[in-house]
Amino acid sequence: MRRTKAWWAALTPDERSHLVYLERHSHGGGKCSYLPDDCSECPGCGEPVLGSGWCGYCYNAWHEYVTKADAALSGEEG
Repeated sequence: MRRTKAWWAALTPDERSHLVYLERHSHGGGKCSYLPDDCSECPGCGEPVLGSGWCGYCYNAWHEYVTKADAALSGEEG
């Protein structure tokens, strides 16, 4: 869905802040010299992950925020 003012209003200020943080850092993911070659750090929280991308916690948080705002905008809030 489009992220209109109403879409953002469905989230609390903390949720909006965390969502923006996650999305702005989604392409990062540092390579730490202490981790094995097939691991990297989650760009959202810095936890080690196998491969690359977000850890389970950060992905679930992102998905929860987007789903909550989409549901509120389509009138399916519950």
